[in-house]
Amino acid sequence: MKPRLRAFLRPVLERHLRVRTEAERGTTMVEVVVALTIMTICGSIFTGAVVTLHKTSNQAQAITNAATQNNQAYQTLDRTVRYASAISSPGVSSGAEATGNWYVELRTTTSGAEVCTQLRVDVTGRQLQTRSWSVTSPVTPSAWVPIASGITNGTEAAGSATRPFVLPAQAPTVNRQQLRITLVSRAGPASQPVSSTSSFTLTALNSVRAPTGAICAQVARP
Repeated sequence: MKPRLRAFLRPVLERHLRVRTEAERGTTMVEVVVALTIMTICGSIFTGAVVTLHKTSNQAQAITNAATQNNQAYQTLDRTVRYASAISSPGVSSGAEATGNWYVELRTTTSGAEVCTQLRVDVTGRQLQTRSWSVTSPVTPSAWVPIASGITNGTEAAGSATRPFVLPAQAPTVNRQQLRITLVSRAGPASQPVSSTSSFTLTALNSVRAPTGAICAQVARP
């Protein structure tokens, strides 16, 4: 190569050699640390978003489940109370084997015979349950049938606003008995429970203002 051409190409060759050497030298430790830090921050943000979304979804599902339990109880009790001819005074089980369960009894005669229905909130199983029997001798109550689960207000005191069963004070213009039912249903994990409260008043259309005689007193309140 002629000296003049070599002198002209020397800067270009030196630049090419320097660029190739720098490109092949690899990544420095500082660059690796910076890249890992950025990836860690992005991963933490993504994980936090996923956890929050999961908690929100579980909470929404728990609220839906609790509300569904109360709605199911309302539909069943509406049919039961609507055709009652008499409603007993609600109370808590007492005696030697008292469980603290809230009870109320209903008497119906729409089938042509006197039938008693007993409602209770089982504080152990946290269930709203029902059973019935025909008022004939011998009296044989059916097994308890659950209406709703997760009911947590079965141990409320008599003066509490959230006790399950109440006979409300009747207005002078009301000639039928009424039963106010309050249900507090809990759902979701123990670490993040969700409660739903429903309170509704049902009228016994076949009842009178002040029924006489015993109302389903043949069976105890265990």
